[in-house]
Amino acid sequence: MAFGNLRGSMIRKIRTPEEYIDMVKELREDVFDLREAVEYDPDEMGRAALFVEPLEKIVTELYNSFVDGSYEFKDEDLPYMQIVKENNYTAILPMLHLLKEVNRIHRDGLDID
Repeated sequence: MAFGNLRGSMIRKIRTPEEYIDMVKELREDVFDLREAVEYDPDEMGRAALFVEPLEKIVTELYNSFVDGSYEFKDEDLPYMQIVKENNYTAILPMLHLLKEVNRIHRDGLDID
């Protein structure tokens, strides 16, 4: 099963809150696709089945924090980074680069010149 075009595989300059929200929305969609792949072929997706549910919950909560206005940039990792550190392979996490990029922006803020 394909996982989009992995648009998050290259670092992007994100300058506005709207661009960042779009990036998080894209991440949420990619995690949803991963969950669907796990449900479609759990044997093939083996390891991902162990963390897809908590990853989806964390990313959904992150997205919802934009919707409800409670989101804050912080110089600390997002909660999903423990999952990333334990599964740091694009074969397991197809959206790995996007996860890392969202976390980098969360920690560093927007790329405003």
